[in-house]
Amino acid sequence: MNQTVSIPDAAMARQWFYPYRLPDGRTVPSTHAHKLDAIHHTRSALLARALRRHFPQGVAGLRALDLACHQGWFSVQLARYGFAEVVGVDARPEHVADTALIAQALELPQIRTVQSDVHAVTGLGLGEFDVVLNFGLIYHLENPVGALRVTRAMCRGMAAVETQ
Repeated sequence: MNQTVSIPDAAMARQWFYPYRLPDGRTVPSTHAHKLDAIHHTRSALLARALRRHFPQGVAGLRALDLACHQGWFSVQLARYGFAEVVGVDARPEHVADTALIAQALELPQIRTVQSDVHAVTGLGLGEFDVVLNFGLIYHLENPVGALRVTRAMCRGMAAVETQ
């Protein structure tokens, strides 16, 4: 008998860097025993504050881009904040798959994923975005200024950059 695993059960079957809570109330397993959860929530709150300041009228109908989306934490935050479309981009196929899985598990169809190196993303025809996030990426790159140029080129509104 061929049994299919539900999307939420697939999410529960793996380890996550972020503290996702599924619609059924379960929290996904953590790679760090949930010791970093407060950091993720604080970063989300800081992003929400910046979004409220920049978009006092709200974000309905707007587009957001999450460069180097990792497992989709900020893509999810943007979708929950109300963006009509959120594109999560990452160079690693496993991160793209993780982001797609969690978007399905959290029932956030406005999130879509794209696999691309940050330096190649402008050539994909994605257009411009009202918000572009570049979080946790710069310090990994040989050409950080190039990534900042990509961030600016794809942004018609607010760009947010965070690095260590």
